[in-house]
Amino acid sequence: MTAIYAFTIILVIFAIGELCSSKTNAMLSQALVGAILLLFYYWLGFPKTLVTDAGIDKIGSVISGILIAGVGTTIDFKELARQWKTILIAVTSVITGVIGIIIIGGMIIEPEQAIAGAPIFSGSISAVIIMSEHFNANGMQYLAALCSMLLTVQTFVGLPLSTIMMRKASVDFLKDRGNIEQYALIEQYAATAEKTDNIRKKLLNLPPEMSTSVVILAKLGIAATIANVLVGLTNGIIHYMVMSLFMGIILTAIGFLDENSLNKTGCSGLFMVLILAGLFRSFANITPQDVLGMIVPLAVVLGIGSVCTGIMSVMLAKITKVNTYLAIALSLTCMYGFPTTLFISEDVAKAYGKTAEEYTALRNYLVPKIVTAGIATVTIASVIIANYAIKLI
Repeated sequence: MTAIYAFTIILVIFAIGELCSSKTNAMLSQALVGAILLLFYYWLGFPKTLVTDAGIDKIGSVISGILIAGVGTTIDFKELARQWKTILIAVTSVITGVIGIIIIGGMIIEPEQAIAGAPIFSGSISAVIIMSEHFNANGMQYLAALCSMLLTVQTFVGLPLSTIMMRKASVDFLKDRGNIEQYALIEQYAATAEKTDNIRKKLLNLPPEMSTSVVILAKLGIAATIANVLVGLTNGIIHYMVMSLFMGIILTAIGFLDENSLNKTGCSGLFMVLILAGLFRSFANITPQDVLGMIVPLAVVLGIGSVCTGIMSVMLAKITKVNTYLAIALSLTCMYGFPTTLFISEDVAKAYGKTAEEYTALRNYLVPKIVTAGIATVTIASVIIANYAIKLI
């Protein structure tokens, strides 16, 4: 297929997703609608090389580092310190879900299926690689296929559930005018920093010319590159995405990166399409027969995992005094991870923020928490869980 044809099809698919998100108040997120449409596109017999033909098969992984560094520019050290509740709720709830899948799920389906599916429920493609390599090396290709299928299918469960929870959390948030004023000021801080003598100056004071769209993108690219170098020097002890987030935070704190950098570039929408298209290209290899043959183990893993995770989230929400709906949404990020965590939280903020102030406040309330939760579960917890799970089979 000609590159322009393929790229246009992808743009149209995600444009429909954006319209659906707007019309349904983010009940149907852009990512979810785009995923469904791509799946049906392949099932109807159209070329399975759509993403490759469009020339964006590799660009998603490159942009992801830049994007997560941009997310880091929205979080200062004080905000990061406040995220301990987010990390506690997300990681503890996911571990509870994994234990529930192995113990309860192992009584309903084959124990090997439950053990294979548990790390994937916690969310990472890295976990799929770890589990699949082990299964293929030991002649258990069916379990390897189950892992790949679960990673793809769980998006369709996690996205709508998480969207519903974030919508309810947004309604609760907007009921309190104090919340709006508090979180709207987070973005106002950057705009008034130079005019306020009481605000501490940063190490670097870059000229205004260093804040144009292209320059900001270049600086984000530098941040992601530094993160990649550090990952190599540390032999991958810290995941690339986590390191990119840290670099975004650190370089913003010293003044090299602009606060809320990504918003200032105007590239968020295009980045979203490129990354999601790359993530969903695996749908080309999934057939309706594959889905039907694994429907029972998939349902057991996702059902038990979601229930156990949700129960623990509610309990921890009471203890930490976090909004119950938000706590559930935090734990469900394991089912879709970054960058969808960023896109879906922005979708909800856009849908429910009826004024610029409400949108800013909601975005500052949801995005850092949801993204941080996804990183904690998908990039850290799932890999650790996968390394342990393969020892059980």
